[in-house]
Amino acid sequence: MKSVVVALGLMAWAATAVAADHRVVIEGMAFTPKVVAVKPGDTITWVNQDIVVHNVTAGAAGIKSGDLKPGQSWRHTVRRGVSFDYLCSLHPVMTGRVQVEGEGKPLRPARPRSTS
Repeated sequence: MKSVVVALGLMAWAATAVAADHRVVIEGMAFTPKVVAVKPGDTITWVNQDIVVHNVTAGAAGIKSGDLKPGQSWRHTVRRGVSFDYLCSLHPVMTGRVQVEGEGKPLRPARPRSTS
């Protein structure tokens, strides 16, 4: 039983040891970097260094930071291996992408088999 507890503890430690923190700066009406490459478990922090309010919104991924005033930040931990595009809903020309490394490839429809 003790070895199971130790193994589970090591697995939990390894999972947190490989998680990374990423930073996206909001400034000059842009997200920098525009594309951030992450792995599931990584955390992204968006920091508003602009002079106006912005937000981070990805409807398909169910992400809404709420409005970030200048100097405020918001963190999101990537839980699934699905990449997504996001924008500032207040300024839709501001876009970015979270690219999840190693994400599963989309399934292709099965081809009909030839019966001849």
